[in-house]
Amino acid sequence: QAAKHLGHCGLRWSENPLLTGQPVRRRALVSLSLVLIAVGSLAGAAGIVIGLSSGITGQESPLWARAIITIGVVAATLAITATAKTTSGRVGPAGWYLIAAPIFLSLTLIAGLVPLPAGFAGVVVGEFINAGVRLFLVTASVGLVYFVFGRIAGVETTHARPLAVLGFWSLILVAAFLNGTNLIYSAAPDWLETVAVAFAIAAFVPTIAIATDIGLMVKGSVAEVANRPALRYATIAGGALATATAVTFLATFPASSAVAQFTWWARGLGTIVVLGGASFAIFAAYKVVTGGTRTAPSPHFLASTLGLVLVVAGMLTGGIAAGFTWAAGPTSQKYPNWGPGWEVTANMMVPFVWMIAIGLVVFTIGQVLFLVATARSAGDEQAVPTHDVGDDLTSAGQTNELTFKRLLRGVVAVWVAAMLVTVVVPLVGTATDEPTLLADTYRTYEPGTAASTGRNLYVAQGCAECHTQEVRPVAADVGLGAVSTAGDYANETPVLRGSTRIGPDLFHAATREGFDAAALTTHLKNPRAARPWSVMPSYSYLSDAEIDALVSYIETLR
Repeated sequence: QAAKHLGHCGLRWSENPLLTGQPVRRRALVSLSLVLIAVGSLAGAAGIVIGLSSGITGQESPLWARAIITIGVVAATLAITATAKTTSGRVGPAGWYLIAAPIFLSLTLIAGLVPLPAGFAGVVVGEFINAGVRLFLVTASVGLVYFVFGRIAGVETTHARPLAVLGFWSLILVAAFLNGTNLIYSAAPDWLETVAVAFAIAAFVPTIAIATDIGLMVKGSVAEVANRPALRYATIAGGALATATAVTFLATFPASSAVAQFTWWARGLGTIVVLGGASFAIFAAYKVVTGGTRTAPSPHFLASTLGLVLVVAGMLTGGIAAGFTWAAGPTSQKYPNWGPGWEVTANMMVPFVWMIAIGLVVFTIGQVLFLVATARSAGDEQAVPTHDVGDDLTSAGQTNELTFKRLLRGVVAVWVAAMLVTVVVPLVGTATDEPTLLADTYRTYEPGTAASTGRNLYVAQGCAECHTQEVRPVAADVGLGAVSTAGDYANETPVLRGSTRIGPDLFHAATREGFDAAALTTHLKNPRAARPWSVMPSYSYLSDAEIDALVSYIETLR
């Protein structure tokens, strides 16, 4: 029943799309895109599980799996743009975002198929690709929020209001240049970090503009909204996206980044966007399509909201707690933030791990409830109030329509500009960095050597998901070794910088007091033999030769 109902809703939406009022063009491409994206995603996840990880942060799926997904996204984009051309620009703010999002994603994923350059330049390119995916999620979510609020408030959604135009172009521009948010205190050029901070501050402009425009849309009509479920879901989605702006700013600002960088804070930001913004925006849009009249929150809404709050709170507060434990050790000189000293961080994170785990379970239960409710839903669209946006904050005169051609040219121009400023220019700078003595002596891996084989195993086993390899010029990294420079990575592809320290940083692991190859071999086979608090999985399933190769690689980290 659920499948039949969802299929009926999807068919009704495709035959007369609510945004364009025109039938979907190139339906065969739509079907093909869904198959390719699903196959590529499942195959990519399977590839990571069986040890085919690429080692590229945020793009761990094998290249062939990402290629399948890219073809699927491009096919969907072609179908969306073909349909958009029939509207003569009359799609309004919701349409702008929902058309721009797949275009940005297609360009980004195509660029992501190009092999990364060696050294830290590859990190810069990888961050641009990851930022493009986040931009897609944020842009699509805002588009759905606009669509929902417009529909349930009975507002003409095709009118190009000045505030809507400001919010759209400022969001596209700011988000496209935010790919340096994870590079604060890194080996990237200092000016790239400055760009990230500047645009993180500027991100409040589109947030305020969009929130104000939506507020004017629903001004005086909230009490008349019959579809209360859609209103609740859309409100949570909008609030989550606004929260993501503040979290991004705090993660980018140098003072807070020194504490939160490499902690779960970054993953918390992703959770806010995916589980909060995107998921709740989809729930709200579904309720607009199928209708909803419940005055009291549904079990699905309550479980999803509670799960979201628990997961996000666990990641953000846990990230802050971890960051302070890293700094407390060197500051107090009582324990190092590596080896046995990592017990302090591991024990500190226990309650937050439970909070996150419970939150994920509750959120999952909510989605099961959603499927059950879907099977019982009548699927009738609800009446909406008639409401016109007043003249508040609008300019005199007629606003030029944002036609499809103008939208396409503007989106592509912003993407190209972001690529030139945040990728091409720093790429030239980092590509010319001379390899350091460290890079030429230890971090050069000739194919066929034990160290090279071990490095490949390190990548395949996903070790970079839990261990970083970068020492920053901050208090939390004192005692880890010399601060990393771009030249240290000059001979590596990909750079295994990592993104989260679930375990200690390993950049200079082999030079630290107490390092012993035999002890490391034992630790890899049974991490909790000497350290009961360790959360590292056992690698006893690897052969002795593979364990020895992995140890040989770690011995090069000096």
